[in-house]
Amino acid sequence: MDMGKYSGQSKNELDTPCLTLDIDIFEDNLALMRDFVTASGKKLRPHVKTHKCSEIAKRQLAAGGCAGLCVAKVSEAAGLTAAGLTDILITSPVVTVQKISALMESAKIARVMTVIDNRDNADALNLAAGESCLKLKVLADVNPAMGRTGVACEEALELGKYIASLPNLELMGIQCYAGNIQHIGSFKQRHESSLLVMRQAAEVFRQFKLAGLNGVIFTGTGTGTFNIDSEIPEMTDFQVGSYCVMDAEYLQIGGSANPERFDLFKPALSLQTSVISVNQPDFVTVDAGLKALYYTPHAPPIVLNQAGSGWKYEWFGDEHGRIYFPELCMKPALGGRIELSASHCDPTINLFDSMWIIKDDIVIDCWKIDLRGCCR
Repeated sequence: MDMGKYSGQSKNELDTPCLTLDIDIFEDNLALMRDFVTASGKKLRPHVKTHKCSEIAKRQLAAGGCAGLCVAKVSEAAGLTAAGLTDILITSPVVTVQKISALMESAKIARVMTVIDNRDNADALNLAAGESCLKLKVLADVNPAMGRTGVACEEALELGKYIASLPNLELMGIQCYAGNIQHIGSFKQRHESSLLVMRQAAEVFRQFKLAGLNGVIFTGTGTGTFNIDSEIPEMTDFQVGSYCVMDAEYLQIGGSANPERFDLFKPALSLQTSVISVNQPDFVTVDAGLKALYYTPHAPPIVLNQAGSGWKYEWFGDEHGRIYFPELCMKPALGGRIELSASHCDPTINLFDSMWIIKDDIVIDCWKIDLRGCCR
């Protein structure tokens, strides 16, 4: 990307569709989460799966209050270690021969930890760690009544004891992440649901300690429940991801202060689009469809233009979207710029090679999305 060509220019001069990140909003989001978590006596473990960008990860660490970083996949961990980062938790089980081999390679050059929910997997990791002359740090993954991964709470202690018996694994505690609770619309219902699950996981954590197991880490939670799970005394660190950039899926749920909107964190990330056709009476067509913007009908992208009150985006194909406007006098012009929030930031960011960094609507930098496509 030719940064020199665009540096100092208006974001409206960028070719579209493209991602932009407002640096002031981004830094405010980092500071707000850090300050809350620090005041709660906890640590952050920001989830890099959200932004896929080692530059953002470095800035999250530099903002302070972090126990490390977390990723969903081994390839993401490898990308972070290649960028010189360490203290990385892989939050999904590492099972296949290829992934276990890649995990060991990363663990040789950085502090990398993973999760286990199965004895057979524990055996495989123990064998590979021994062959690599490593003592691999691991967490017991506890199922938050979601069923995606994790051992049942009533079986977690026995799994923990088994892991602790293996010579090449070092049990560090537990993980319990309830992804199914993060976007519950009602804050009251989300509060009740998350505390129910996390209190069960906290009991597992206490069992580990009573049994003499190494229980120094209890990690979990997300952007939707960080200010709920902070009520759990045993929880040590938060795997928050979307807070730093935000998206429509989070902006539409209720918050602790505003039951209609989770507006504590602001949308730092935007997708810049251009109007390419104005021939229809009630909508215009823009140049961003599914190949540029992950779309969820229940949380469509939000039009962020100040003049766009009442405008609505709707998916219109792989390459196109349409913008509806409430009155003919508000119809966007051909070539006009429409700024959108992402429906869901994680898969949207993964569609791009880079994002433009904006301050006061002026381009100041360009950050590579260097972990893009790291899905293994």
